[in-house]
Amino acid sequence: MDRGLKSSHPRYRKLRPGDWVEWLIVALLFAVSAVGVFILTSSLLTALLVGLLVWIVALGVVAML
Repeated sequence: MDRGLKSSHPRYRKLRPGDWVEWLIVALLFAVSAVGVFILTSSLLTALLVGLLVWIVALGVVAML
């Protein structure tokens, strides 16, 4: 096996339950975006869909940090 491959770190990491700061960031982004969309559109379904999209993107960004 190549020495360079053995010591390489994975690019992404999974969030564990103990990573409470990262989970707090993701949850706050979800809440703020969902409430903001709900206030602007008065549609609960649209607010939840936008919040879910923000949740997924935030998980990906926090996993790369």
